[in-house]
This record gives sequence, C-alpha cells and structure tokens, in this order.
Amino acid sequence: MTQRKLWGWFESDRVSLEDRVHWQGREFRVIAFTGPHVTLRPLREPAALVEASYAEMAGSADFAVLDEAGNAVERTRLPPLGQLLVVGKEDRKRALMWHRHMKEVETGIRPGRRVPRAGYDPASTTMEQRLKRKAAELDELDISISWRTLDDKRRRWKQADENPLALIIDGRKGRAPSPGGRTDPRLLEIMQEVTAILARQSGGRIRQAFDLVEERVETRYAKELEDPQEAKRLRLPRSTFYKRMHELGLSAILLGTTRQRASQASKPKKPYTPSHAVRPGQIMQIDTTPLRIKVLGDDGEVVSAEMTILIDVATRSIVALMIVPVITGEGRPGQRVGGRATRTFDLVLLLAQAYAPMPTLPGWDPLTAASASALPFIKLREADPRFTEAAAARPVIHPRTIIVDQGSTYLSQHFEDVCNFLGITLLYARKEQPDDKPIVERVFSSFADSFSQYVAGWTGRSHAVRGRGIERQPLWTINEVQHMAHEWVALDHQQLPHEGLQHPELPGVTLSPNEMYAALVPGAGYRPRPLSQADNRQLLLPAWVTVTDKGFDIENRTYQNEAGELRLMAGLRSGLAGPGKGGRWEARFNPYRPDVAWLYDHRGQGRWVKADFIHRRLLTDVHWTADHWEEATAVILADGGRKEHQAAIALAVKERRRRTRTAPQRHTRSGPWIPFQGPELDVDKPVADPYAGIGEIDLDSITPYESAPIPARLTALPASDLPLVSDREGLAALFSDTPPDDTDEDPFPGPELGLPGITESVEGEM
Repeated sequence: MTQRKLWGWFESDRVSLEDRVHWQGREFRVIAFTGPHVTLRPLREPAALVEASYAEMAGSADFAVLDEAGNAVERTRLPPLGQLLVVGKEDRKRALMWHRHMKEVETGIRPGRRVPRAGYDPASTTMEQRLKRKAAELDELDISISWRTLDDKRRRWKQADENPLALIIDGRKGRAPSPGGRTDPRLLEIMQEVTAILARQSGGRIRQAFDLVEERVETRYAKELEDPQEAKRLRLPRSTFYKRMHELGLSAILLGTTRQRASQASKPKKPYTPSHAVRPGQIMQIDTTPLRIKVLGDDGEVVSAEMTILIDVATRSIVALMIVPVITGEGRPGQRVGGRATRTFDLVLLLAQAYAPMPTLPGWDPLTAASASALPFIKLREADPRFTEAAAARPVIHPRTIIVDQGSTYLSQHFEDVCNFLGITLLYARKEQPDDKPIVERVFSSFADSFSQYVAGWTGRSHAVRGRGIERQPLWTINEVQHMAHEWVALDHQQLPHEGLQHPELPGVTLSPNEMYAALVPGAGYRPRPLSQADNRQLLLPAWVTVTDKGFDIENRTYQNEAGELRLMAGLRSGLAGPGKGGRWEARFNPYRPDVAWLYDHRGQGRWVKADFIHRRLLTDVHWTADHWEEATAVILADGGRKEHQAAIALAVKERRRRTRTAPQRHTRSGPWIPFQGPELDVDKPVADPYAGIGEIDLDSITPYESAPIPARLTALPASDLPLVSDREGLAALFSDTPPDDTDEDPFPGPELGLPGITESVEGEM
C-alpha cells in the first residue's frame, strides 16, 4: 500500500511522494512509503529500485531534499496557527520567512536543517552574536535592520508564543481586528489580573479597575524597574481603557453576580479550545472518579478505590487506566498517617502506559489479543517490534495535548515536568465544569454500566441505592480489579461500536475505537517511542539530597552504593542553584519500590548512580512500599523509638507484612498477599541469563569428557617444567608408568634433593 506518511517514521513533513532527494552520493525520486521503509528510483543512471530505511536515509549526513534544478531546499512545517489563513498570500509568505529567521536565532538551527550553520551554534555563540550575524545576513538580502531592532522583533515573537504574525504586525495593512487592538500585551495581562482580584471580592465598578491598573503599572515599571518612560507608554486614556475592557469581556465579569464572577475567575488561562481532534493523540482527556467498588487493601481489610483514565478524543480509545486504593488514614488533619488516594506518581505511571503496548495476561479471552482485533496488527508489528502476539487489543497513542482538571495532583510540579519532558501540552478545564471533559465523563458512566455493576463489591451509584453487607462479601484485591479492568478495555470498550465514531470517508458507518484508529492512523502515521531506562528514571519522583560518607537520605531511608561511587562524591556540592536545590544532588526513587534509588551525576557525563537501601537485605522476601515505611515509622515512634532507627523500622515493616500474610482474616486467600505497587517501570538494565536459550538436558545423553590420569610424581613439578605435547602418542608417553623402550632413563626424573647418598639409597630401596 502506498500512501504518504503511512507508517513508521513519517510524522515529519520533510519528505513527500515524488520528492527528489540526494543520498549516498546519488539522486533518487521517492515513489513509495511502505512500513518503516521508503522506495527510491535512481535518476541519473538506469538501475534497480532501492528500498531503504527511512530513519537511516533521513538521518544521513549527506541527505537533502532537492528542487528540480538539483539544488538543496529547506523545508519547514507550517506553524499550527489558524490566523495565517486570514491574511493575504504575501503577508503569509513574509511571516513565515521571518519565522524561520527567528527560529535560527533562538535555537541555532534553522527549520529544515539538522545541525547549526556556522556562527549560529548556541554552544559557542551568544544571543547578541547570533543577532548581529543575522542582521548582516539580512543586509546582504537588501533587508536593512539593526540587531537591536531584530531583538525587539524576537521578543515580540516570543511573547506571542512564536506566532509568525507578531513579526509582521508593524506596517501590515488590513489585518483582522483582534481583542485588545494595539494595546501592549503586558498591560492586557495586568488588566486580567486586576479583574480576577475584583471578581473574588464583592464586585466593583470599572472605574475601580482603572485605578488599580494604573497603580500596578506605576509600581511594577516606574518604581521596581525604575523606568518611568516605559510606565508612561503603557498607560491608556480612560476612554480607551473602558473600550479594551469591553472588547475583552472583562467589564461584564465585574458586573455579574457573585456566582457568575466566581465561575469566570476559575477559568483557566486562555486560549481554551473544545475537545475536537482528527488525529490520534492530538487531544486527550484525563480524569479521576470514585470506582464505587469495595476492594481488599494492602492489609486485607476492605477499602474504597478510585480510577483514573486517559482517553483519546479522535478514536475514543482508552490508552491508560489506573485503579488505586483510597484510605482516609489516622490522626489529626494535616498529620494523618497511612492515608492515600491518587497521587502525582500514579498519574506519571498512567502516562507511561500510553507509550507501550498492553500485554495480555493468563486467563484472558483470546479475543483480547491485538492480532485477533480490528487493529492493523501486521503494519503495527512492522513499525514497532513490541507488538507481538502477546499484545492486547489496545493501540499505542502518544499524547500531544491533554485536558486535565484543576485538582492538586494535576497541578503538581512533577506532573508538569514529566509532561514537558515527554512533549505534552496541558490544558486546564474550568472548575466544576464537567462539560469541559465530556468524553471521559461519559466513559465513566459506560464503565459503571458494563463493568462495575457486575463485580463483587459494587456499591451502586449512590448511598441511597447501596445494598446491605457489601463488606462481608468475598471481595477482590485491588490488583485483581485492575487486571479485570484492563481486560474490559481490550475486549469490550475497544471493540464495540461507539455512536460518536463515524467513518471519516463513509458517513453513517459507526466504528469501534480500534476500527477508528485503523482508519485514522494511515494518514497520521505511527512512530514508536519506547521509553529507555534513562527516560523512565526521569519519570520517578525527584528528591534533592546531600551526599555524605554514609550515602544519602530519602524520607528517612539511607541509600548507599556498594561500588563506592557515592564515596567519591561525599561532601561535594552539586553546583546546582535554584529554589530547593542549594548545592544538593538530584535523586529519583519509586515510592512503590523504594528499595532502590538513583542519583544523577550531571558532572560525570550525565550518568545515573544506582544506590540500594542499606537495610534492603532485611526485606528481601517482603513486598513493601513507602506507605508501609511511613506506617512502621509511626509505630516505632509511638514505642519511644527514633526516626534514625532504620533497622528497627525495617523489621517493623517486615513484621507487619508477615502478619498480613499469615494472620487469620475475614477474607482468607490461598496465595501471598501482594500490596498495590502500580505498574513497574523499566529503570534498570536486565541481567543477562547465561543459560538463556538452553533447553532441557537429557542426562542419559551426556558422555564423560575424555581425560588422562596424571601420575602423582608430576603434581610436584611446576607448570613451566612440564613438556608440551600435542599429539596423542606423546600424551600416552607422558603419562605412562614405564619409561620408553629405547632408553633406560626416566624421562621425568624427580628433583634432586642435593644431599650426598640420598639418591643412591632411594634407588636401592626401589
């Protein structure tokens, strides 16, 4: 099948069908894309077609896209800005031209190129040097501009989120009117800040907003920055200020009721876009809801649970699902011990699920396999070797934009850092507005109808309809419910038709999420992005630590490296500055498997140093988490111990886990009690099995290896005195008990003792 951007590595618009390219010293014409490969037809000499890996071709140092004259051309992707469509052709061309120049000044690499040009490498040049070089380059193109003016354009371009239209706003005629007009964006931001403050109060008039904006401009620029001229330039006449407030809708907020003003104040930063997508991964939604199923917790007692889902808008595919226990904890508010619910790290584990195929588990229905579903399994396996026969019928879709609510876990810095690391943009929905995430909210209802109500422990949708004796039923553990929910995703949700999914080319044909994915992915492309061990370590929880002779501490647990690498860093400062750092080192750990931590040595070529918990051997046969450590610490402190007694805390963890496994409980189970530890991240290189690939050995087929007995008298000789014999006859003569027939001498006499008469007496005795 031939189609542009079909599979593999074709998310980039760098190469298209019928393009003329240069590669390995020859010129070709691109005639087909198939899987991760590209088919090329030589141009200058008659020769056979060439099939090559697209990644290898595009990554080659001499690769270039040529025009029909044979000259290398620079390609760039049109920025995703709909405003470019409302301007004229010449303005659009000029905006994109400036956009390419600004990109090269900002990053050092011009769009369409892979390496910096001379004089633009950020590693060896400053911003001022690149600006001056760009100004000189433009002067040769008859574009006269100083480097300072060029810097002003770059700043305006950055403030507009790299919008190309910001580069041509000066002197451009006939532009479409926009809210705010020519008002400085900094002043518009101050106007929004003041409106948000007044919206939380008892309301006010627009006159009060004008006075507060004037006061903030004076304080921020005239006093703090000591720039009265800039403050004067930002001020607006009162009539213009009122006009801008009306255009931006801010005056209507001030005049609304208390409820209306509170609703407006809770809105996320603009722009907010509705959930509409035409490509897998373009927009996703994520949310958390109570599961309404009673389950067995880590200690075998009945607990509640909640579920978090990540769903793709374009295909309605559930690409990740996580169920965690909900425990209130004990103690006063703010000092409770043992409480937990969905945390930031659970969201990170959820994101990690979206980057790898979901494996089927023993006991699942055969129809849950990807090879038996509507997914394009053969093509997926060609592009991604991880799609084996054991892969479940759930597509791998990499998120580009995710709509989240304003819960504390979603607002955490670690979650935001991980999304930035993975290249994910976050859009925040409004508070108490479920319509901002309608798709994921609808899935929660479908999950209750087709899954939850059939599971033992179902409590109903509310307390008004809750049955009696739910806690006394035979219940499932949290891990078992998680596995069943994943099976429901692969068997039910992904393979049943959805009313909201219509075939893009056949109107009226309703598709399942897997069928919709199969219809959309040929036009969007699929590029596997497996997370390496180093990538997964970046997903772990961060901790800033000080390295001493004993190692480093995380949550009252000491970690040490047996190879002694940490001892070389003891007492040294990391050199990192910033809030919360103070010269400390970056460490990462998994709270569900806290027996190992990783310290990042940014000075040693970016290496990760693995460190073990010093009392790890006390807990080798115990499944434990950071929550168990916290509970055991509280027990030791209640008995008069101290946090520094780590060995005693480790033994307390072991004892509590032993009681969970062996003590009689209401809900007895046959196997070991494994607590909820979430999906495991691949953070360490697996140890190679020396016996891998060797099947069972038939002991009857084993024959002894041929060997020769060594006379006792030879064991006293050093190895250097033994003769070298390579043939079998010489080997037989070497180990013979009698000397050869042609000599009366012993070929290997014993060492002389050096005492007179000893040799004669010994020979006489023999």
